Amino acid sequence: MKIDMRDAFFNKLVDLARLDKRIMVLSADHSAFALKKFEEEMPERYINMGIAEQNMVGVAAGLAASGKIVFVYGISPFVSLRVLEQLTIDVAAMQLPVNVISVGAGFTYSTDGPTHQGLQDVSAVATIPGMTILNSSDPINTCAFVEMAVSSKKPHYIRIEKEKLSSFDRTSAGDDYLARGYSILESGTNKCLVITTGSISHDVLAAAREYKAISGSMPRILDLHQISPLNERYLGSEIDLSKVILTIEESYVASGLSRMIAQLCISRKWKGDLVSSGISENYIFMGASREELKAIHNLDRSGVLEFLKQNCK
Repeated sequence: MKIDMRDAFFNKLVDLARLDKRIMVLSADHSAFALKKFEEEMPERYINMGIAEQNMVGVAAGLAASGKIVFVYGISPFVSLRVLEQLTIDVAAMQLPVNVISVGAGFTYSTDGPTHQGLQDVSAVATIPGMTILNSSDPINTCAFVEMAVSSKKPHYIRIEKEKLSSFDRTSAGDDYLARGYSILESGTNKCLVITTGSISHDVLAAAREYKAISGSMPRILDLHQISPLNERYLGSEIDLSKVILTIEESYVASGLSRMIAQLCISRKWKGDLVSSGISENYIFMGASREELKAIHNLDRSGVLEFLKQNCK
């Protein structure tokens, strides 16, 4: 069954907020169906700050400093690039429990152009020391992120999807997959490791199964949900076992996930081949759907399949 990722997140947040009166939500004049439930049930703990994201983060920091656990909600570029200084100084430097809920990863708001596309938020937020970046790929880890944020009492940047997605089968992921920072979606039969993150993991898994039907072998598929900081201990062991690593992301390839994985490979003096697929660093003004833009950048299922054919060894 497919579930709207915003509903998965906010329904879980409502459940926890009923039990913990410290939890508050601040919105930048942006809503979601399940968020309305929070607003209606706990109006004294919901504040619509209007289109004033920098002020919203400052207020969130003040509330967190007074003992609240705060979630701020807005569209990806507006709660990352626009508020980078406030996240750095007001939140991360003070290690306050402010959790940014960022909606609109990648080409989600495709027809709204560069002002709304979430292509560089991870790159920007990853420069902030002490800020954990979580990227959801299905309802299971989306719900789990809420519990992680509330219990850790540290700052988080949490990317959630706007669309409906089904849950991955995580029965073989192990009980420690959340702390490990990733799940293995396919164990693989060759030495090719595919690292991906977010909703595109669904396209990658489907393409990998098509690739297996053609080639007879399956790459190891890793769904990375904690992008920063990387869990170098566990992820490093995955890298060491691989001859080829492919990174696939719906963001700028030169500065996002691929760069972080490349740095980890260099630090381990890894000798294999690293090949990345993502979006070239250009401004995209086309009025097209998300799937159409993904296809143009070879990030739809058929594009990913061709990428696997060319690079899995």
